[in-house]
Amino acid sequence: MYAPRKKVFWFAITTRIVILVLQVIFNVLVPDHHADAFKRPLDSTDQVSLCDQIIYFLFNGLTRWDGEYFLHIARYGYTYENTLAFYPLYPAMIRIIAVILTKIFPLFNIQSTMIIAAILINFICFVKSAIIFYDLTKRVFQNTVTAYKAAILYCINPASIFFSALYSESMFAYLTFYTMLGSIECISNIYFPLALSTLVRSNGIVNIGFPIYFRLKNLVNLGNSERMEKTNGQKHDVLSNLWYILKLIKLKSCFIILSTMIISLSPFVLLQIYNYMKFCTSTFDKSLLPVHILQYAMENNLILPGKTDSIWCNASVPLAYSYVQNTYWNVGFLRYYQFKQIPNFILALPILYITLQCIKEFACEYRDELYLLGFFDSKAKSESAIKVKKYPSSMLVFVVHGLFLTMFCLFFVHIQVSTRLLASATPLIYWYCALAMSHKYDHIDQYESDENMCSKWKVFFLSQQRYTLQDKFVLFYFVGYTIVGCFMFSNFLPWT
Repeated sequence: MYAPRKKVFWFAITTRIVILVLQVIFNVLVPDHHADAFKRPLDSTDQVSLCDQIIYFLFNGLTRWDGEYFLHIARYGYTYENTLAFYPLYPAMIRIIAVILTKIFPLFNIQSTMIIAAILINFICFVKSAIIFYDLTKRVFQNTVTAYKAAILYCINPASIFFSALYSESMFAYLTFYTMLGSIECISNIYFPLALSTLVRSNGIVNIGFPIYFRLKNLVNLGNSERMEKTNGQKHDVLSNLWYILKLIKLKSCFIILSTMIISLSPFVLLQIYNYMKFCTSTFDKSLLPVHILQYAMENNLILPGKTDSIWCNASVPLAYSYVQNTYWNVGFLRYYQFKQIPNFILALPILYITLQCIKEFACEYRDELYLLGFFDSKAKSESAIKVKKYPSSMLVFVVHGLFLTMFCLFFVHIQVSTRLLASATPLIYWYCALAMSHKYDHIDQYESDENMCSKWKVFFLSQQRYTLQDKFVLFYFVGYTIVGCFMFSNFLPWT
């Protein structure tokens, strides 16, 4: 029999293999849609062997949409201004591993090895993220069944195709969940995964709130314990406790928090300096670029490095990301609120509803304690201690984080992107759905049958005989979006 954590490990591997098989089948059966999107310029001098053709046949369905940008950046770097919307860690890792694979397997060309490298990175990162997510959920809820159910649902999440395609979702989810768990445990080097997450996705910056919050909370807990020892267990009101703890805050504590912020944000700042130096100064020699790259820029009116008259170059704070998103993808406040975008709003509605419902339920359970930010016990809490609550109070920082991302999705981004953005950044959707599903048991051996626990792929929703209406909605959404997503994405059709 497999322990729950090991079961999650094998099921994560199983689902990744299923996704790879599905995209091959859909890509072979259905002709590709001719989308008006960026397609990386290919070098006509590249030799294409039979091995390369096999790789293209099997995995070309994973290179659609943003995957084209990541492959281009991995090989040629940031050659066009619009590529600055994509952060460098993922393509850099693709490049490094592809070079190693090329040395080991000389029959493959660089394009093939980059596709293989990207798939390997996503496969490993996803499996590791599923394990870390299980550990994170168990740490927050102190419940094995909830952790198990949430991790299994994560393995079939509605944005599954993006966790296997040449996108940065898997890497970002792994670094984000690792940062969350490490912040709870107050590990000393938490700034490292946090800094890396800011080099994968722009919203990695908001992860900085986790180590700061849990450092402060740990400090408050120590202060509370110390004061109760000095006063023989006598309780004090919140204001007196706060004043006492503020007096306890030492320079060392402030230094730890400040250094974490500086180290975590420094890669992001260095990236902005690099973008400015490359695109806003005239020192870049365009002759270093291959001819087909320059030709593609001319044919598609793309801005090359060294062109100093871009608006963002002359801004007081020259940040390329927001300018590129605004200019090339029309991303901005309420810009997506158009009648023609109603289908995309419907597409994003389930994940937005789930996240907001989770936030609402948490706020209702802890409405009298929210102002304490989870730092102190309140009278309301002690009076309602006999009432079992659905969510643990330690979820507060995750709820605030999820609320921020949800509001950002609602008002700024292309709304359909909400599915993959939230699925890779916040655990709320998995926690809510895990708690919403039926069969609430305390022990895993009561929840899963012996037959299931002996299988690497068979889990509760595959063998369950009776489903509640709520179970059906959750599974229809998760599994349905996974299958439809594989079909749409692999054929260059618009999806989330």
